[in-house]
Amino acid sequence: MIDMEFTRENLLALLSEGRNPSSSSYSHKQIAEWCESFWNKYADIDAPEDLEKLMPVLADVENQWDLYLVNTYSPDELGNMDFEKVELPLQWFDDWLADAKA
Repeated sequence: MIDMEFTRENLLALLSEGRNPSSSSYSHKQIAEWCESFWNKYADIDAPEDLEKLMPVLADVENQWDLYLVNTYSPDELGNMDFEKVELPLQWFDDWLADAKA
């Protein structure tokens, strides 16, 4: 679990870490879960404008994590997998980072 405040700066930092999983303090699973928690915090309320712009990125990180697992691994593999070791395509982190900075 990532214990970081839900801010734009922390999202940018985590997406940057996701680009380099071998040196990151966090797994892609942890980053996706943090993004989901961030999104959930503001999903039903009017988020401040600077955070509102991040909502599509946060949702996409979490959704792509789930889709990647389902589309990449068999049910048997998923049942025996250490999700902390799963790595998403690194290009996705570049794309999310660019969108979050826009």
